[in-house]
Amino acid sequence: MLSKEILLESITLQLGQGLMEIDNIYKKQLTLLKTEIANRDQQIQLLKDEIEDLLGNIKSLNKINHNLNNEREKLLKQINRKSKKMDFTKGITLLLCDNISNEEKVKIISHLLKIAPDDEKSEEYIQEFMQIISDSITTFDSYHSRSIKRELKKNYEFYHRLFLKASSKYVRKILSAYHSSKMIDLVKHLLNELVQSNKLYSYKDEDALNILLYIIYYRIIKTYQNDSRFKLFYKDTRNDYSNRIYDLYNQYSIKRNRTYFKEFVSVLEEKEDCIDLLKVEMFQSILRRIFNKEAEIENYYNLEQKIKKAAPKSYKYRHPSYSELRNFGYQITDRSDEQRWLALQEFVESYSLQAAAYELQKRIRLKMGREEDRKRYANAIGKWSYDLKRLKQEYFKNDFPWPEN
Repeated sequence: MLSKEILLESITLQLGQGLMEIDNIYKKQLTLLKTEIANRDQQIQLLKDEIEDLLGNIKSLNKINHNLNNEREKLLKQINRKSKKMDFTKGITLLLCDNISNEEKVKIISHLLKIAPDDEKSEEYIQEFMQIISDSITTFDSYHSRSIKRELKKNYEFYHRLFLKASSKYVRKILSAYHSSKMIDLVKHLLNELVQSNKLYSYKDEDALNILLYIIYYRIIKTYQNDSRFKLFYKDTRNDYSNRIYDLYNQYSIKRNRTYFKEFVSVLEEKEDCIDLLKVEMFQSILRRIFNKEAEIENYYNLEQKIKKAAPKSYKYRHPSYSELRNFGYQITDRSDEQRWLALQEFVESYSLQAAAYELQKRIRLKMGREEDRKRYANAIGKWSYDLKRLKQEYFKNDFPWPEN
C-alpha cells in the first residue's frame, strides 16, 4: 500500500504533465490562429489593393467619358457654328460621313434645305441630296423625319423643280419616300411638275410605268386625260408596259370589262419586281385603291385568293432605302412576335444566322448608347433582345462568336 507522500507526489507529477500537454495544445492553436490571421490580413490587403485599382479604373473611365462628352459637345458646337457659314458642298460632304449622329444629320439637312435656293452648288449635288433626303425620311425615327419633312414643305415648289433635274432613279426614290397619307399634296405636286416639264420623254419604260401608277393611284389621271403630250407619250407603243397599263386602265374605266382588269393585274404581276408601289404596299390594297373599291371587282377577281397567295410575304417590304432585315418584313411596329420570327427565319435562310444575330445586336447597341434612347426605345430593345435570345436557342451551334448585348 502506497504511502500518502508517494500518492501525492504521483498525482502532482501527473497534473504537471497534463498542464504541459494543455499548454502545448494552446501554443499550437495560438500559432495556427496567428497564421490564419496573417493570411486573412494578407487577403484583406489584396482586396484593398484590388478595390483601389478598380476605383482608379472607374476614375479613368469617368475621365474618358467626360472627355468624350466634351468632344461631342465641341463637335455639336462646331456644326452649329459652321452651319451658319456652311455652304452646300461642305454640308453634303459632312452628311456622307458615317461618324455623325442622326440628330446632327437632321440639323445639317435642315440647314441645306434653307440655303439651297441661294446656293448654286445645290444643283451640282442634287442627286446626292435627293438620296440623303429620301433615306432620312424613310429610315430616321418619326421625330427626326418630321423635322425634315417640315423644312422641305416650306419651299417644296423650288425643290421639286430642282429634283426634276436629276435622273429618274432619284425622282422615283423621292416619290417612294413621299408615299404616305400625310405627303399627298407633295406627291401630286411633284407628279404634276414632272408631267408639265416634259421630262417623261427622257424616261425609260419602267420609269414611265412607275410614274403612271402613281398618277392612277393618287387619282389624278383625269387631270391629264386631255393633255395631248401626256396621251401621246403613254400611247407610244415603244413604251410597252406603260402603254399597256394606260390603255387597259382607260378601257376598263369605259367598259368595265373583266378582261381588261385581269390583263391589268397580269402586267403588274409580270413587272412586280420593278414597281415601287409594290415594294411598300400590299398588292390587293393597291388594286382596291386604283379601282376605287368597286364591288364588281370582288365578283370576278378573287382577292382573298390573291391575299393567300401573297400570305408568306405579307410582311415583306422591299423599300430601296430600308435595311436588308427590314426588307424581309422585320420591324417592331405593328408586328407580333411570330410575325417578326417568320421574317427572321426567312432572313436566316437567305443570308445566315450570324448576319441576323449581328444585325439585331447592332440595333440594340445603337439604342443603348444614350440614356434618352434607352428610355425611348425600351420596348424595341426588349423585343430585339428577345428575338436574339430565341435565335440562339433555336439555331446556334457554337460555330461563330455569339454577339452579346
